[in-house]
Amino acid sequence: MNMLNSLMMIISASNKSDYTGINIFRDILVIIMVLLAIAEVVIILMQKGTNDNIGVIGGETDTYMGRNKGQNRERKLKLATSIIGGIIVVLAIIYFVLLLV
Repeated sequence: MNMLNSLMMIISASNKSDYTGINIFRDILVIIMVLLAIAEVVIILMQKGTNDNIGVIGGETDTYMGRNKGQNRERKLKLATSIIGGIIVVLAIIYFVLLLV
């Protein structure tokens, strides 16, 4: 019984941390990073593979219009991937700096 009481005192002492504004801000940062990571995965899955030689099997012709048809969309997806990845890195650095405070 004495061991159970001491265990309960340890657990209750660790749960007494006050939930300040910086803790709420860190939780919001984590939620934003998770949502951005999900968006990053979706954008990466939307991109087309870069294997250029696979079209020979299907009999595709190598014309100018055939090569550059989806280039604008692919460029936007790659740019979005880079931007979201950069935002995730910056938010992670901010989070860990706040963790040290």
